[in-house]
Amino acid sequence: MVRDLIDDRLLRSVGLWAEVASLPAYRAARRVMAFAGTAGEPDTDSLFARLAADGKILVLPSLEDGMIVPRLVGSGLVAGAHGILSPQGEVVPVDGIDLVLVPGVAFTEAGARLGRGGGHYDRFLAGLSATCTTIGVCFAEQLVDEVPSEPHDGNVDVVVSDPPPE
Repeated sequence: MVRDLIDDRLLRSVGLWAEVASLPAYRAARRVMAFAGTAGEPDTDSLFARLAADGKILVLPSLEDGMIVPRLVGSGLVAGAHGILSPQGEVVPVDGIDLVLVPGVAFTEAGARLGRGGGHYDRFLAGLSATCTTIGVCFAEQLVDEVPSEPHDGNVDVVVSDPPPE
C-alpha cells in the first residue's frame, strides 16, 4: 500500500494536524474522537498533545463485538482487536461527540472512504448525529479519484491531507 511507503510520517503528521486545527469545526468542537495511529496512518501523538493544549476532550474508539464504542482514554491504552491500541475509560455517548477524525486507506476529495474492509467505521458513521462533523485524514498520496463503493459505505464531511511532498 502507498501509505506504508511514507517515510517521513512523523513530520508530515504534525502538518496534517495543523491543517485540521485550522478548521472552524475543530475550533468549535469540545469532544473530539480521534484514533490511535497504526503503521502507515498519520502519527497521532502530536494530535493528542494538541488536543490537550487546546482544552479538547479526547475520545478514542474501542472495538467491541465488531462495533466501535467511543471511550475516554481512562487509565491508558492497551492492545485491542487487530493489535490496535484501545482506551480503557468510560463510554462516551455518540451524541456527545462534536468531531470525528477518521483514518482510511484512501479517500476522494468528495469524502468517499476506503477502509480496511471490516465496515466498523461505516456502521459507526451511520449512527452519528447530523451535528457531528466527520473529517477523513490522510497523506496526500492517499487522495484518489474514486474508491470502490457500496450503498452502506460511510462518507466523511471533509477530507484533510498534508501538503504533498515536493
